[in-house]
Amino acid sequence: MPNSRLQIEGVDEAYSNFLNLFTKDNFANVNNALAKIQPVKDKIFMPSPNYIIVIIENHVYSNIIKSLLQQQTRDPESLVLYNFLKGKLHIEEVKAAVSLKTSNRPDRRYQPLFEAAMIKAIGYVLQQSWKYYMVVSELTPADRTIFSTAVAPHGVALEQNFKLVDGTYPYTRKADLVPLVAAAIQH
Repeated sequence: MPNSRLQIEGVDEAYSNFLNLFTKDNFANVNNALAKIQPVKDKIFMPSPNYIIVIIENHVYSNIIKSLLQQQTRDPESLVLYNFLKGKLHIEEVKAAVSLKTSNRPDRRYQPLFEAAMIKAIGYVLQQSWKYYMVVSELTPADRTIFSTAVAPHGVALEQNFKLVDGTYPYTRKADLVPLVAAAIQH
């Protein structure tokens, strides 16, 4: 996913590129869960997860998505898949968000936690059980502790122990991520 950034005035997009994935009609439709966050949508400032895991039931898109995935494989910096999905997803199609952590600087571990907190809070309001996963090149003992025990901030407010990070996966090759995808699509 592209980085979130302030939008040009007059452009009908949210700051969050994660939120821009969802159909705009659903924000305006009072019968849709996304309408719950419409009043604050433009005040949700959060970094974009690196990846999202979705299950799209629309078979018309399957060949297009397959072609776009092949393009993205050849040019990983390309945003062709994101640009295609932008404004087309329904909240129930999103299964998980994934953050890649390649830096082991201590201050860098909190950015994905804020991202996770926002996604988990939005999911809670929308009654979605979105998962949040960390993918790390190295896992320090501090990372392991924080990522496995951190409570979601909305859990503190609700006096419930909602898990913030649903799993941490070391990454050295693509096959390392198969268990992550399996866990994301099982629920």
